[in-house]
Amino acid sequence: MLNFRLIARLEIKDSFLIKGMKMEGLKKIGVPEIFSKKYYDNGIDEIFYEDIVASLYSREINYNLINKVSSTIAIPLIVSGGINNMKIADKLFKNGADKVVLNSNNFKNLKLLNKISLKYGSQSACVNIQTKKINDDFEVFFYSGRERPYIKLFEWIKIINSTKIGEIILTSIDNDGMNSILDIKILEKIRNKINLPLIYSGGISNFNDIKTLKNLGYDGACLSTSLHYNKLKIKQIKKI
Repeated sequence: MLNFRLIARLEIKDSFLIKGMKMEGLKKIGVPEIFSKKYYDNGIDEIFYEDIVASLYSREINYNLINKVSSTIAIPLIVSGGINNMKIADKLFKNGADKVVLNSNNFKNLKLLNKISLKYGSQSACVNIQTKKINDDFEVFFYSGRERPYIKLFEWIKIINSTKIGEIILTSIDNDGMNSILDIKILEKIRNKINLPLIYSGGISNFNDIKTLKNLGYDGACLSTSLHYNKLKIKQIKKI
């Protein structure tokens, strides 16, 4: 696929880059602006900065840190965390964000997505869909996998498809930080239900995972553990 994007996912808590497994057991890894610069220098296409507790703690994101990260790169910066009104979205764009991603707030006020899209363009408004397998079906979650609204994945996809967004990031909670095998059947079914650009995140650990996503028609992949611990090299992935 042409223009398949590699995105470095930086999960942030208290100004530190952290990483866990299945969105739990979080460990400090380092300083986000240093890692973002390293990935930029090595050819990453975009940086996804995700404050994983801003919505949970009902606090605004660290704008100074966003500005620091933005100043180290010359590629799109995607930002997520605690975005529940236009004032916060405006501040993020002023401090270097190129796109904002909403998840938790969507379960309260979907209209904010359309407002952001109207003001900044649909390419700047994105949704993160966090999903997990419950029994034999998939459901969606928010607050970094902590809150279960009891909504089936494909019901939520239908709702999100009705908004004026430009992109969806699909995050597998089950695969997050794990060396797991991708569920090709569900990924294919999701791809067929979404007409928008679709990015996958969750447990990408080898070159075959990238090939699978490309073959299924995904537009990009978010990588975290495999990059943070040098399991995969950006330049090598780009040769696939």
